[in-house]
Amino acid sequence: MFKDPICGMVVENKKVTFEFEGKKFFFCSQGCKDQFKNSPDKFSQKYLYDLVIIGGGPAGLTAAVYASISRIDTFLITSDIGGQAIDSTKIKNYMGFDFITGGELTQKFKEQFLHEHYLMHKIDEVLKIGRKDKSFEVITRGGIKVFSKAIIIATGMKKRKLGIPGEDRLQRKGISYSSVQDISLFSGMDVIVIGGGNSGVQTANDLKRICHSVRLISKGNLIADQKDIDALKEGNKVEILDKHDVIEIKGEEKVEGVVVNPEENGEYKDISCQGVFIQVGFLPNTEFCQGLVNLNEYGEIIISPDCSTNIDGIFACGDVTNAFGKRIVIASGEGAKATLSARKYLANREGD
Repeated sequence: MFKDPICGMVVENKKVTFEFEGKKFFFCSQGCKDQFKNSPDKFSQKYLYDLVIIGGGPAGLTAAVYASISRIDTFLITSDIGGQAIDSTKIKNYMGFDFITGGELTQKFKEQFLHEHYLMHKIDEVLKIGRKDKSFEVITRGGIKVFSKAIIIATGMKKRKLGIPGEDRLQRKGISYSSVQDISLFSGMDVIVIGGGNSGVQTANDLKRICHSVRLISKGNLIADQKDIDALKEGNKVEILDKHDVIEIKGEEKVEGVVVNPEENGEYKDISCQGVFIQVGFLPNTEFCQGLVNLNEYGEIIISPDCSTNIDGIFACGDVTNAFGKRIVIASGEGAKATLSARKYLANREGD
């Protein structure tokens, strides 16, 4: 595995290389290679920008592309490229595609950003945003400290945990929160999917093709798209246990089963399985900006129609906000809007 020495991204396509002092370096893009060539002994990087974008999902990458088009001096910081979109097995009716997988769409986003609208970027996690005179100070887990006149927060959401016994102990031992990467590992096994929304029903539909048995457990009624629910019920290959609550995941070194509490009679029962897919929704990634921007009761950043927050110079977009509709196409549009708003803000600040 090779990592780009400038941004820290894992390099999959090893076409962009450069040799320095007898060592071969690999880069995610020509842009990072050029940065390296300018100062290979120091891997130099600026620490003052007009705009910092935090997050590399559909909202953040779209914001970055629009920042590149607008010629805004921008630095993108993200823990990964793709965000939640990469975990989507089925993306329907995204403009230009009747159907595309999350991995495929993420790859197109990535190529557009890296090769057509390159900006300085870093694979890292933001720990804190603070005020510094008329600018903002951004501190990362990797020890980077950068300053910016404006910020766009596009950190999306993370998988929600159940918070039940056995869940933490059996991480990576039969518990999965991502069907895309892990589904093939459970071929021929008895598995349980927890969650009656779109992600849970779609995961169960994917698993029934390769698993010995699939049970879908939902705390209430199924709330997924009816078309996906109908597909789930075809062939009677999936047992649906709605109005059931999983209260424990059993096993020591690996998943061996779950304990379920039916809501109607309250009699606990054990169900054996070798895998558990937890698909019970998401939580916004806002820990690093709590106490700075206003959040609603769900922890989402409260924004105005122009993606501005209660703090002048800080904008937010995508699933991390209270904007209506948690959809990739909406997140992308909000990313473009956030950059346009940031551009206007920066133009009004010229001369500061």
